[in-house]
Amino acid sequence: MKKKMTILALATCAALAASGCGSSAGEDEDTQTAQAAEAETEADAEATALTYDGVRSEDIEIDLSEQVTSLCDYTGIDLEITGDYEVSDEYMEQCVLQLISYYGDGTAEVTDRDVVEDGDYVLIDYTGYMDGEAFDGGAAEDVMMDVTNNLDVTNNASYIDGFCDDLVGSAVGDVIDTDVTFPEDYAATDFAGQPATFEITVKGIYRQITFDEVTDDIVSDAFGSSLGFETRDDLVANVAVILQSQAESQKAEDTLEAAQEYVRENSEVEIPQDYLQARKAEYEYYTAVDYCEDGQTLEEYFEELGTSVDEFWEQYESSLVDQIKTEFLFERIAELEGMEIDEDGFETYAEQLMSSISSGFDTEEELYEYYGAGDAAAGESAIRKLYLANEAMSYVTENANVIVAEEENA
Repeated sequence: MKKKMTILALATCAALAASGCGSSAGEDEDTQTAQAAEAETEADAEATALTYDGVRSEDIEIDLSEQVTSLCDYTGIDLEITGDYEVSDEYMEQCVLQLISYYGDGTAEVTDRDVVEDGDYVLIDYTGYMDGEAFDGGAAEDVMMDVTNNLDVTNNASYIDGFCDDLVGSAVGDVIDTDVTFPEDYAATDFAGQPATFEITVKGIYRQITFDEVTDDIVSDAFGSSLGFETRDDLVANVAVILQSQAESQKAEDTLEAAQEYVRENSEVEIPQDYLQARKAEYEYYTAVDYCEDGQTLEEYFEELGTSVDEFWEQYESSLVDQIKTEFLFERIAELEGMEIDEDGFETYAEQLMSSISSGFDTEEELYEYYGAGDAAAGESAIRKLYLANEAMSYVTENANVIVAEEENA
């Protein structure tokens, strides 16, 4: 579904695709992904039937010299950020092993014992039963389970609580029964809250290989045909580049947030009430476009979530106010610094918004119409202002004294 990006997301412009390191999937992830894709298609179709009949914020004249009543000194400011922006060898090695486990075989068989211990990986077959009958989708063969974390090692998917509880202490060749209860919020509603028994066959005990055990053959088998990595050095070098890029991106994002907070807290800005109401109305329009289906009203949508439009704004209006203040302040900085739109730069900016993970626009016209609540001219005008605000943010962060504080140990 299309999501209207906040000023924070717009400021970073180029979103870097993250690798899968450290992620964990929920039960029935493929089903949920398919359902989300279907819902997105349906929502986008419904969006064409929605119209906006309120006052647009772009139609309200704003004089930033009047609204920004006090602007802080924004050049050479001290910005303190907290984080670890260095990629350690340990973290890089961990990610390499996770990638190998996901795309290939990152395990070695344990041959000096046949009893499962805490911390082992166990190769199993299983069949699920409800009321004594095997159920569809409840059986699998050659599944490698991390018994301590109740996790399918191959796809990093969590299993139902208790699934692995009886594996510790079992032996290779054993067939055991494990009783579980599906969660009340399980994606497949027929199973939600229902008890089940899984018959599990223990086929072998394994462990994760160490980083030193990664060979060229293991890398080639896992990535040669898909990503072209044929050697250990190829994989390590590429993982290192991705992780360093992610660390730099996170540092830039944290610096940006610190700059926004500094300028907001040390400046004074007034938001006209009619402008705030227009922005709220536009946000409600975007929400309806993204989520309301089959003629559903926004009030009905929020009711399904157990809340109301008024209760939503009680919680989130302050966030919108901060966002508008941030826009006004940095647009004012752009004015004072005489910044102008570089058309090539703006074209790139619009293309980046269109291709971002959370948008899904095929043309600039669609992008403009969405951000303009159905009016392309208003949307283009709004995005041009945001482009200049982002240029001003870059100016402030580039001229700031960034201090990196050490993270406190939890």
